[in-house]
Amino acid sequence: MGKPNRSTLGSVRTQSAPPLSAQVVDLDQVRRAQERALTERRVRRVLEENRAALRRLFSSGLIFTQKGSRAGRDLLGAQLALLKLIDLLSRTAEHDFRSAASRLILAQLEAQLIRTAQLNARAGDYVGDRG
Repeated sequence: MGKPNRSTLGSVRTQSAPPLSAQVVDLDQVRRAQERALTERRVRRVLEENRAALRRLFSSGLIFTQKGSRAGRDLLGAQLALLKLIDLLSRTAEHDFRSAASRLILAQLEAQLIRTAQLNARAGDYVGDRG
């Protein structure tokens, strides 16, 4: 066993900085995801308002009047239309959220959200007047 020389000790290694990696972010994809999330939040809020209006109609007993039953039927129809549009949108969004079909569904969804909010307000006014 002789004296260890430089070759048996191994070479001295210098630590270099890890290579920098750049991550590319598709801003269009981020915008679409944010738009989809915003739309989903709006729809959930309107659906919850719709359910609350229906609960008020039932709890007040006004659902059994002619105007109350018409308001309830309109609210249920609006809720069904919203749910159908959401289902269609989710099917098209799987393929491409920017497609013509998706844009058409989003436009219809926007109109339905406005209509449902108006129906909720009208039902709330009706319950407030009679309740």
